[in-house]
Amino acid sequence: MGKSVTLRLIELTSFYYTARYRSVTRAARRQKVGQSVVSQHVRRLETEFGITLFDRSSRPYKLTAEGNAFLKLVIPIVEAASSLKSQIAHPEQHGSFVVGAYPDLVMHHLPKVIQPFREQYPDVRLTLLARPYDSLLRLVKSGEVDLALCSPPPAEETNLKYQELFKYNAVLLTPKGHQLAGRQNIQLSDISEWPLILPGPESVIWQQVKRALDTHGIKCDVTLSMDSFQSIKRYVEIDMGVAVVSDFTLQPEDLEMLSVVNLDHLFSGSAIGICTLNGKYLGPAVQNFIDQLATDLSEFRSVLWDQPVLQGAE
Repeated sequence: MGKSVTLRLIELTSFYYTARYRSVTRAARRQKVGQSVVSQHVRRLETEFGITLFDRSSRPYKLTAEGNAFLKLVIPIVEAASSLKSQIAHPEQHGSFVVGAYPDLVMHHLPKVIQPFREQYPDVRLTLLARPYDSLLRLVKSGEVDLALCSPPPAEETNLKYQELFKYNAVLLTPKGHQLAGRQNIQLSDISEWPLILPGPESVIWQQVKRALDTHGIKCDVTLSMDSFQSIKRYVEIDMGVAVVSDFTLQPEDLEMLSVVNLDHLFSGSAIGICTLNGKYLGPAVQNFIDQLATDLSEFRSVLWDQPVLQGAE
């Protein structure tokens, strides 16, 4: 049965190219077979369906009315088969996948990876989801995203695979001229004296700060909690409070309006990496994207740590 179906497709293809080029010779050359083979294929179709496909008395060949009707039916079949062959031969050039990442990574870090990837693989459809840490882990485990850029999953999540790209630190943001600006060895008790702005409860930073405050029995007035780091920075600028954020969320221009203080002594550093579901099949397109991420992001280091004011705080 399989052989019959394969042969029929070959016959349809011979007819398709003969009709397209109006020449058995050119159709044979396109398919890299002999002219007699193409002629046999076309005649088999005519015998099978009891119709005449070409007016052979003219050169170049002309389709009969039956041939024109038959061609309209054959075109989608042959072109679909051709597309299928191309995708099988070059799977990295096709397909679709979903990437989840922290909102700030989506805004500032992924464009430099995605742009060249899309230029190289224009037929691959990539969908981005901006989500906080806990949501990203849930999406990876449910299979709704193929990979997530986030901090490492908990050790007990043995069904998740993780590949580290770069490390990041927690920092304190204050308005320019604030009493905590430029201070070294700031303690939680110092921070607790000011209204505090934090990322949302699903973020790694929020969980670190909450755990540290509970451990030391320190009360703190959290006036704002949001997942938008751009909004956090804006509210710090207008002196709504001080904020604890990840250093990878900051850009050099932020130093014009904000002071940044290292908090390595209070909170352990974390990492950003690629989180995938263990055992999940990742096609060639996804693997190429992962390779691009590893190349472009693995050497990332916040440019803020090259600033003199922060070097002194390390």
